[in-house]
Amino acid sequence: MANTLNVSQALKAPGQVFPFSTTIEVADADVFGETVRFSPAEATGTLLGAGETVSVRGELRCEAAMACARCLRPVAVPLRVAVDERFSRRPDSAGEDGETRVIEGSRIDLTDCARELLILELPMRVLCSEDCKGLCPKCGKDLNEGPCGCRDDIDPRLAVLEQLLDK
Repeated sequence: MANTLNVSQALKAPGQVFPFSTTIEVADADVFGETVRFSPAEATGTLLGAGETVSVRGELRCEAAMACARCLRPVAVPLRVAVDERFSRRPDSAGEDGETRVIEGSRIDLTDCARELLILELPMRVLCSEDCKGLCPKCGKDLNEGPCGCRDDIDPRLAVLEQLLDK
């Protein structure tokens, strides 16, 4: 099954560490009013069983496609997130502390966990480049491609000062 890990070995051998590597499909997310698309996330790490619980430690890596805050061009944002999650076979203890997730059968589903961690890692604002000029507020032309030809309207109260500049 996609996005799940078999943890039966970790549950049968408490205290033993089992390495894992998997790919997780992460659904698009609406963040800060923008749809963010995630590439498949590569998850690597270890599983450690302890009685009825399994600890998952490792790292998630993927890219998020976001829009530049100034010109709206797509920007690929590399994400690298540390994972430290607990899963339990007992549904009554899972979710009790807000930190433990449920083991279903002998598999854990990493979908929600990965999505939450990646969303929390997103920057509030991204730029395609530090010197991005953005869009013209009048016509909407991308000013990185050149000037748009729009003329700045001057406040009529300051029109007299403009005449001084023309001299």
